[in-house]
Amino acid sequence: MWLLSPVFFAYGLKRILDGTRVSALYDWTGRYPWEWSNSGGKPRIWVHAVSVGEVVAASSIVSALKQKFPNSWLLVTTVTETGMRAAEQRVRNADALAFLPFDITPFPKWAMERVRPDVLILTETELWGNLMHEAKKSGAKVALVNGRISDATFSRSQTPLGKKVYSWLLSHLDICLMRSELDAERILKMGVAPESVKVVGDVKLDQPQVRLSESVKASLRSELGLFSDHLLFVAGSTHEGEEETILRVYQRLCGFIPNLRLLLAPRHLERVESVMAAVRSLGLTPVRRSMCTGKPLRQNEVIVLDTIGELAKLYALAAVAFVGGSLIQRGGHNIMEPVLHGVPVLFGPHVDNFRPHAELLLREGVGFQVKDGNELFEIARKLLTSEPLRRTIAWQAEHLLARHRGAAGKVADAIAELINCR
Repeated sequence: MWLLSPVFFAYGLKRILDGTRVSALYDWTGRYPWEWSNSGGKPRIWVHAVSVGEVVAASSIVSALKQKFPNSWLLVTTVTETGMRAAEQRVRNADALAFLPFDITPFPKWAMERVRPDVLILTETELWGNLMHEAKKSGAKVALVNGRISDATFSRSQTPLGKKVYSWLLSHLDICLMRSELDAERILKMGVAPESVKVVGDVKLDQPQVRLSESVKASLRSELGLFSDHLLFVAGSTHEGEEETILRVYQRLCGFIPNLRLLLAPRHLERVESVMAAVRSLGLTPVRRSMCTGKPLRQNEVIVLDTIGELAKLYALAAVAFVGGSLIQRGGHNIMEPVLHGVPVLFGPHVDNFRPHAELLLREGVGFQVKDGNELFEIARKLLTSEPLRRTIAWQAEHLLARHRGAAGKVADAIAELINCR
């Protein structure tokens, strides 16, 4: 009956037309393979990560859990197609990958019957009410991991209606493993019992140094048409309202730094054509990443990233990076990705989703917050014209990450303690 619903059909069709694989239709209804219910392995663990950024965190968690429980059976779910592709690339030790079922009865119930998890692990802000409710009914524990409470979420939770909604949602959680003291304080104010809240650190910071070898970087630079003396400015996860600002800043910077080149990576691939049009409107020539064959990149050419799963790697080629969703009110995106490569990162004022990260990077001198295009130009020029400064920032980034490693292991330990209490 649900499959015949016009709303369900229209939404599913839109998702598929936007690039989601057709097989997702079965996952959305919770109709996972029945053989999953009989597959071996204990404990049975379900980890959910909504999209690419959360998959990065989940990859470390999954690795730690597999080390802790080598005989476990582990499912990773995601919501977006880009998240699924990232999971296929990064979470190779999961036993199964799937899309999250729609949070509409009876889909979560059908999913639970097939997965039969001992523990459901939700990352960051993924509080799906019906899914958690069915998990508890099935006897599973429910954990929030790398818990993040944004400014907007916290504000909503303090309204009369929000208090009722979040009280019900949070009542399903057996443990909340938060990424920072600020997030822990907020979830406590939202009504979670103190004994259920722990600060374990940010799993997104608990990533191995992902520095590419010099040979790999040289190969990538050659593909993109970059000479050895070219400086690359990478602007990642950008949104409408940001690209024009970045392009104008790039044009100004070229007046001081003739060997500068720009790579633009829109947050959503369906916007590639509109971003290319924006590039042309300013008298520049867009070049699709997928069409880069080694032809020397000229100053008036701008690479537009139209591939999935490459941005995190391409940050390694950058002299300076900007992470979007932050000059406009979108809450920002993963400002840590460039830092993993020792690259100085710039971001706008709107980083509500990554406030602890932003404060940490600003405090450590690895990140730089700008309010508009003029500040972006000034700070980018300072960084691009000083190689010693960039080297110092790379050293600071390496030591910063070293101090925050171990969060994924703490998560695995807490999950072990949780499910052994059953």
